[in-house]
Amino acid sequence: MKTMLAVSAIAITLGCALHASEESKTWDASEEAKQFVQDTIVLGMLASPYGTGWTDYDQLHTYFARARDNGITGHEMTLAAADMSFETLLEQHYHFRSAMAQQPENYLIVNETRDIEAAHIQGKTAVIWNSQTATILNGDLKKMALLKDMGIKSMILAYNDIFRTGSGQLAAYNGRDIGLTPWGKSVIDEMVRFGILLDLSHTGSKTANDAMDYLDENYPGVPYVYTHSVPAGLYATEPNATPRGCYRAIPDNEALRAAKSGGYISPTFTEWMMDGVWPEDISPKQAADMID
Repeated sequence: MKTMLAVSAIAITLGCALHASEESKTWDASEEAKQFVQDTIVLGMLASPYGTGWTDYDQLHTYFARARDNGITGHEMTLAAADMSFETLLEQHYHFRSAMAQQPENYLIVNETRDIEAAHIQGKTAVIWNSQTATILNGDLKKMALLKDMGIKSMILAYNDIFRTGSGQLAAYNGRDIGLTPWGKSVIDEMVRFGILLDLSHTGSKTANDAMDYLDENYPGVPYVYTHSVPAGLYATEPNATPRGCYRAIPDNEALRAAKSGGYISPTFTEWMMDGVWPEDISPKQAADMID
């Protein structure tokens, strides 16, 4: 059996910040540690749609070549976020696929779980599509079937702010968590119908717990996940930490519920998400503490 390790990384929009963020995640390691990563199925996350973090196809090829060289098997790639429309989703999808068409031998689109292992064996980048928003439906639930056919494997209901589906984490952080709405329940119904995982990253606690309650009561056995979230309070004692921590953090009870559902919680090593500030670096110890 291959071991699978899920690790999230967020690409930053500014060129200088992107460079610094990449450098902060390259640490000295023993040959044994490097070999462990090469032998293990490791999944990362590229949370930057086209135009946010990359605008040149060569940037994408360079990023993934570097990842492959370091033993990263594949990535959950964000096609849309925030309040993007279905039309914008199509544009984002086109640019990803157009870039990959330049080097088809290096990419494998994941349709089944076994495709991830195949990419690992063949030294290719496994591509797993993700949407960080439900606004891509344009208010039409029938589009969920198209999203399934496009290969989207997970979707977020609310990205930070308040949406028709419920509240995101930033709105909740500011005391405006409206909870899961009737429309949000309808979206979940269609996600379950077509086998698209509910991703609770970016989702306010009340909305997230409402969604978990709804799934547990109506679809027992269907898992839900956090694709890029950090444990609340773990770095509250860090120098210059904000009093309330970062709005992106999730409490232990939510993480435990996701694990109990059969889902997973994938940590992100993005520095400012630890405590709401941007330290110069995240240390290997901090990363290990987060996983632990």
